[in-house]
Amino acid sequence: MPTEEELQKFYSQIYWVSNQYYKNNFLIPRDLDHLLFLEKKISDKITKNSNFMNFGAGHGGVSYLMASKKITVINIEPSEIFSTNIKNFYNFEKIDSFIDVAQDYPKVDIFYSSHTVEHLADPVSFFKKISNILSDDAKIFIEVPNCRKSNITKDYAEGGCDGKITGSHLIYFTKDFFENLNSEISFFKEELFEKNYNYTEVSNEDEADCIRAIISAEDIKKFIKKFN
Repeated sequence: MPTEEELQKFYSQIYWVSNQYYKNNFLIPRDLDHLLFLEKKISDKITKNSNFMNFGAGHGGVSYLMASKKITVINIEPSEIFSTNIKNFYNFEKIDSFIDVAQDYPKVDIFYSSHTVEHLADPVSFFKKISNILSDDAKIFIEVPNCRKSNITKDYAEGGCDGKITGSHLIYFTKDFFENLNSEISFFKEELFEKNYNYTEVSNEDEADCIRAIISAEDIKKFIKKFN
């Protein structure tokens, strides 16, 4: 596994070179799809006084949507995010940078991670870190590639379930991991339509490209106690 320093260098200096689609867009269809999903699942958290953290914020799409709702936004992203004149919109290069000053900010009510935890060398350590910055009733949204998809098409590019490692993914997930976190789990299929992806919920992991999980802060804290 790469070290934290190697990962930081990779994502701040190299990763965006091969991700121009995201870099050149403030908003992509997945951002809106995720917002609608969150409004359906945790609408009580999406209020003016909430604090939203986007871990691995990338181009910042969901963060801009949340900022439009007068929610305080904290981005964790090694590369640059446009933020000129956006009120209560903060950027940190890494999670440790925020943790160092976390006492100056309210606890996080919504923790959002879209296709980021599969890039981590140690997810347990990651969950231990974020457990200290979450409010008691916080909700955590995670989307990752589904590594147990059985119906694999020729253009499948996520890796894991086909016995291959793809790109910068370090760890592959199945629904079992999220069941151990007592998560609310949903499965989604990605379909390319006119150069953008459309997202359709499916009933099981056999067809799913992605797993979406909603986890409570309480269950995160119970989970990490197993590793103490």
